[in-house]
Amino acid sequence: MNQHIITIGASMGGLDAINSFFKVMPANIGASFIIVQHLHPTHKSLMKDLLLNYTLMEVEEVQDGATIRPNVVYLMPSGKVMYCENNQLRLLDRDMQGKVNMPIDMFLKSVAKEKKNKNIAIILSGAGNDGTEGVKEINKHGGLVIVQDEASAQFSSMPHAAIATGGVNLVLKPEDMPRKIMQYLKSGTRPQLDIVDITLEPSIIESGLEPFNKIIMLIKDHTGVDFINYKKNTILRRIERRMDILEINSISKYVDYIYAIPDEISTLYNEIFIGVTSFFRDEEAFEVIEKVVIPQIGEKKSVGDPIRIWSAGCSTGEEVYSLAILVREYLEKHGKLLSIKIFATDLSDTALATASTGIYSQEDLAMVSQERLDKYFDKKGSQHYQINSIIRDMIIFAKHNLISAPPFAKMDLISCRNLLIYLEPTIQQNIFANFNFSLNSNGYLFLGASESVGEMIRTFEIVDNKWKIFKYIGSTHLPRQSSFQISQFEGIHKENSSTYQTAQKKWLTNTLDKSISKIVQILQDTYIPTGVIIDEDYELVHILGDVNKYIKMPSDRVSLNLLKMIRKDLSVAVGTAIHNVFKENKTLRYNNIMVVDEDMQKEISIMVKVYNDTVYQKRYAIILFEEAKNPIDENIQEESFKFQTKAYERIGDLEHELKYTKEHLQALIEELEASNEELQSTNEELVSSNEELQNTIEELQSVNEELYTVNADYNLKISELTHANDDINNLLEMTNINAIFLDEEMRVRRFTPSVKKIINLIETDIGRSLADISTNMEYPNFIDDIRKVLDKSLPIEQLVSGLKSETYRITIRPYTNIQSKTKGVVVNILDIDAIQQLSC
Repeated sequence: MNQHIITIGASMGGLDAINSFFKVMPANIGASFIIVQHLHPTHKSLMKDLLLNYTLMEVEEVQDGATIRPNVVYLMPSGKVMYCENNQLRLLDRDMQGKVNMPIDMFLKSVAKEKKNKNIAIILSGAGNDGTEGVKEINKHGGLVIVQDEASAQFSSMPHAAIATGGVNLVLKPEDMPRKIMQYLKSGTRPQLDIVDITLEPSIIESGLEPFNKIIMLIKDHTGVDFINYKKNTILRRIERRMDILEINSISKYVDYIYAIPDEISTLYNEIFIGVTSFFRDEEAFEVIEKVVIPQIGEKKSVGDPIRIWSAGCSTGEEVYSLAILVREYLEKHGKLLSIKIFATDLSDTALATASTGIYSQEDLAMVSQERLDKYFDKKGSQHYQINSIIRDMIIFAKHNLISAPPFAKMDLISCRNLLIYLEPTIQQNIFANFNFSLNSNGYLFLGASESVGEMIRTFEIVDNKWKIFKYIGSTHLPRQSSFQISQFEGIHKENSSTYQTAQKKWLTNTLDKSISKIVQILQDTYIPTGVIIDEDYELVHILGDVNKYIKMPSDRVSLNLLKMIRKDLSVAVGTAIHNVFKENKTLRYNNIMVVDEDMQKEISIMVKVYNDTVYQKRYAIILFEEAKNPIDENIQEESFKFQTKAYERIGDLEHELKYTKEHLQALIEELEASNEELQSTNEELVSSNEELQNTIEELQSVNEELYTVNADYNLKISELTHANDDINNLLEMTNINAIFLDEEMRVRRFTPSVKKIINLIETDIGRSLADISTNMEYPNFIDDIRKVLDKSLPIEQLVSGLKSETYRITIRPYTNIQSKTKGVVVNILDIDAIQQLSC
């Protein structure tokens, strides 16, 4: 079945919310409803009987293995926990060993895996935080999450905790939820958003994509991530989803909403990232990696050589851990002593945090064999496992923008699965160019099943076409400047920029034949200098050409600081030059710097120029390395680099900075001491508040125990009343008394079976007025006499005849409660003829 599953999680105070929800929820929307509550393990729930008063749907208490059907409400029984598997509801005995009971989380996680985006999760009133992990999974798989408005919840802890996850789509009162759900179910099949179809204001229509671009800029300002190069349809679908949920029909109004509610930017940002992944996803593909790719990489390595792998767009880490496990198994099987460096990068801080901890649920590990589970994972609680240090230590997780940040180098394998399909084609080609730069000759590229290297196929050999695994057969390094642009920086070989841009564009589109490509290569080698661009923190932001002779990526910790990457015999010269140009805002060239390259000494020159970005108020340094001295520009300060002199100058600058740093540190220490005193005072207040809170908790615990006792008493009384009611029903069934019980409005409350031959009653007449029901007696004042008894609370007796000349004695008495108040009447009809016959 492909129906939507609507899971309702509730705890303390949830009964009223559930009733309010089902009062207005239609009975035929085609979805299945599953209610998961916190129930006392020995308490028999009355929820089924209560719900039948508010819904026409079938209500079932779940039996193990029940198949989920549409338009049915399922209730989790007491003393059990529940999960979803193969469209069935499975039950387990609740763990009674003092462990925290989280039945809502458990069920939501299982149904998220099972039904993906066909889920709607609702969190209602309750204490604690059950449901928080579950709503994250529902949101991750594309489902809808609705939470009860805290103001309307009797206990707001569960709704508050769910909202704090950032994965909630709607916050509503229970009675408002059904309408939103039906709107959502209808909008699930709507076509994707088209910017021209949205109701735009005239000023925005004139400006074309201005609202869309404005949203992209707001995301960039808030997160630092620029989505302008992502496919617009992908972004628009996510924007449309948020607009549907918020009931906003104009993209310009959505922009206004973002300005009014800044947190919406974070919600949209997290919505854009599509993190669908799993361990050993596409099992056949990983078999090719295990049996072909990794052995071919390992065979070429000698003792101590590194295997370097880059997982670009690693999401929550499942696939990169899968790769690490395969590499580990290869090394153990073949007894190889190789070092392993696996770089796992992503843009999402949330995904990286999950990946770095390496904690996954049992459902996440469904594709991991029991042998691997036992060997590479440690049990973490009852439902989770954590990757062990053997595998975790092989991987370095880092935030990295694949589009704008420099790529890693000397990779044996790059895995970038199901990421490129969300990027524009030109950006895809730029990224492929970066991958070419990153890969060793005969290195491997592992893409998603729906992705391809496109026009870059000439530099790759197909290993497996179905699972998109390729071997790089191009040169070790990409033609210089193929993927980095420097046209935005003024004053750097302006006379050659058009030649470079034209060559770059033609190279990326692969329309040139091999001869023209060689000419382009010669032009680039001749006119485009080798160098790097850094920011004021000395962080690398662009690479110009082949800089492998001058800098290299650290082999241990990932760092883009130039001074940690530059070769040692250039560190003083480069560090001094950068310091001076930033300090004096000038262009500087050092000549006659001696370096040793392949056992030969040679001279190089370094030119460093400052670029001031007036738009973003940032400064950059452009460092160019030249082996032959270019013609001197009169605006450039040129001097020979004397190591000893410059070293002393640099030491002097550093001593000055150190003195300033010491003075600044002393000031900070004094501020810290003052802050510490304030913190000490605050801590004492917190201790006092904590003691008060502890007392309050103890009082609440006492109240809770009293409430539980009262609740148990009520359950006992309900049980006693049920037994008493059963006794009365059996008594009335056995006697031949002709009696009927009426309420204050003369509506039928109950009657004995034998009275039906005198008054024409049927079972469905319960609740009807007796005035509407005919009798078999000649008693025209019957209803008037009943009204008199109700008004005066005095009994009336009458002798009346039946339609067949029978004789009846009618006794009408007031029906009184324990306070002696009249709450209705009891009519007793005695058949005189029948008594006389018995006495004869």
